Amino acid sequence: MKIYQIQIRKSVKKDLELIKNFVVEKTDHENAIKYAAELYAEIESLTYLADYIKVSEWKTGNKFSVKEKILITKNRKWSIFFHVYRNIVIVDMILPSKMVKE
Repeated sequence: MKIYQIQIRKSVKKDLELIKNFVVEKTDHENAIKYAAELYAEIESLTYLADYIKVSEWKTGNKFSVKEKILITKNRKWSIFFHVYRNIVIVDMILPSKMVKE
């Protein structure tokens, strides 16, 4: 099994911060931190899962790479778009799963 390093684009880091702030508005700070930590944990799981996820044929992710892959979170609410370059997983985008178009 190949182990990858994770690189998260700045725009994705900003999106994760916005998600955390949204959760704070709806619940409280403690839940928001827990929710953000779970999202980061799912992203970190790509260190060993990246090879097992097939290249996506969906148009939404193809603007970053022709070999774009999508990890759908456990709660099915978020789609994490990424591609692999050498030994690095580059996280390109995170979108609500409802927004992903074929």
